[in-house]
Amino acid sequence: MKKLIALILAAFMLFSLAAAAAESAYTAPEYSWNFVKKLPKKAAKYLEEVEHHGTVERLTYTTHSYALEAVAAGTVVKAADDNDTTPAIDRETLCGSQTEFVMEKELYVYLPYGYDPARKYNVIYALHGTDAHADYWVGESATAKSAIKMYDYMIDKGECEPCIVVSPTYYSIPEDKMDLFPDYWDGDALANVWPMYFWMEMRNEIIPLIDSTYSTYASEPDARDHRAFCGLSRGSMTTVNSIMMHCLDQFAYFGDFSGIWCDFDTFKATLESEEYKDLDIKFWYNGNGTMDFALENHEAFRDRCLTEMSERFRDGDNYAWICFKGGSHAYNCWLPHLYNSMLVFFK
Repeated sequence: MKKLIALILAAFMLFSLAAAAAESAYTAPEYSWNFVKKLPKKAAKYLEEVEHHGTVERLTYTTHSYALEAVAAGTVVKAADDNDTTPAIDRETLCGSQTEFVMEKELYVYLPYGYDPARKYNVIYALHGTDAHADYWVGESATAKSAIKMYDYMIDKGECEPCIVVSPTYYSIPEDKMDLFPDYWDGDALANVWPMYFWMEMRNEIIPLIDSTYSTYASEPDARDHRAFCGLSRGSMTTVNSIMMHCLDQFAYFGDFSGIWCDFDTFKATLESEEYKDLDIKFWYNGNGTMDFALENHEAFRDRCLTEMSERFRDGDNYAWICFKGGSHAYNCWLPHLYNSMLVFFK
């Protein structure tokens, strides 16, 4: 019995050592940027009131529901979710004989204090996750109000240059189809489809709308160097699958919070294609938390990027990984991740 116990203890110790080794396989370098590395235990400094405040505007535009049109055409592609429990797509119920879906949508825009049409501004597009909407990062929602305080603080304190923040939504559900999507968590058959087609809306409608309404760098040859895109959860899925893989000519800065869910081989082949191989990525911020269910797939993607695409992504140069101890799939992690991203965007 003593020998058996000893063997069990030895096996447990070996398992623990192996687990510890696996856990410590990646060690982030000592970054030169002043990132938030721990979740604030009390009110974060970047939520302090400041003297100057930006303004919020709401824009409407007409777009296609490109995801639904892909379903109608029978060419739909879903993201590579490692835990996909979404219902099967019922083309007949969703589309019937209809092949084109045109609808009105809205987005929200934060303009920095003292916005001046005579100068040009960098633009950050920030995207929500499952069951949130266009007012997640800018607008009247509770999450947006906190985020706006952060934008005000960072700009007022000079932690980032005055910039425009755009908060859109990847959901493109025509009004007459709303009753088909009563449950975004368990009943949305297109949960992993919206993120795959949002790039079409970005290219065709949203970017032109922002560039024609506000003073941006759109007319400059280096316009992509003045645009950033970031998202959380399925918004992070969208950032990689839609924006990095279909709009790299439009964006040079990226942020992914809480997961990736992208086929790495397809990602690598796309970025190494003739179309994109010469387009540099100025910075890619990646954030997660030790208690986040999306951590495993994000770490796996990170490891392959840094080893198999080491010339493209250099940790501590144009790449960063911050994982909050005790952090979960929650806003109290995503807001500081956005803060960290804004520290390095356009620098």
